[in-house]
Amino acid sequence: MKIFCMAMIVMLGFLMNAHAQPTAQTAEDQTLNAAWSAYNIGQYKKVVQMLQPLASEGNARAQVLLARCYENGLGVPQDMENAARLLRSAAEQNDSEAQVKLAYLYEVGVGVGGKDEKRVAELMTRAAEAGNAEAQFNLGLYYSQGRYGYAKDQEQSFAWALRSAEQGYAQAERYVGACYEHGVGVEQNAEQAALWYDRAAKQGLSKEGSIITHVHEYAMPPRR
Repeated sequence: MKIFCMAMIVMLGFLMNAHAQPTAQTAEDQTLNAAWSAYNIGQYKKVVQMLQPLASEGNARAQVLLARCYENGLGVPQDMENAARLLRSAAEQNDSEAQVKLAYLYEVGVGVGGKDEKRVAELMTRAAEAGNAEAQFNLGLYYSQGRYGYAKDQEQSFAWALRSAEQGYAQAERYVGACYEHGVGVEQNAEQAALWYDRAAKQGLSKEGSIITHVHEYAMPPRR
């Protein structure tokens, strides 16, 4: 019995110690974290140098961040085709951010050979179903406006926007507030409207602002 108890104590100690040990970062994780830190302080050339090997090896997160650099001409000349290529590779690996950003390119027809509403809907739906809050809000707008092959359905619009808002996506919080205020897709509820408006306001979006606060436009890169 003593042997059994001692064995249990040793095992419990091992498990507690293992739980307390932080998971060691891989070399890829370390590079990605360092690249993200460099990106946030504007060291874009360093970011590109760090990420290119990982992106070439197929690392989806590296591809998305590198695509941002090519998309906006950060540390490299603006190259929308290269940005789209990187995003396409990451999207095929089910990276939801890549799916959203690639959908925007198909929406405006930049870097992808022209506009493609079917691809917009396909990519945004995949990202939304995977839990991406931005995609869920966009899907709510598509149902509200009857765009990209979605029939107008205010209840579906509200449902998708609510899923996004529950994740803290500010635009969705304001949209849900408006739906509750005016009874669009859901019964009017002044208390719920005030709650969601307040959540959006805490993130800097006032009740009076536009539902859509960003427009996807891309300046043509200069001739080389």
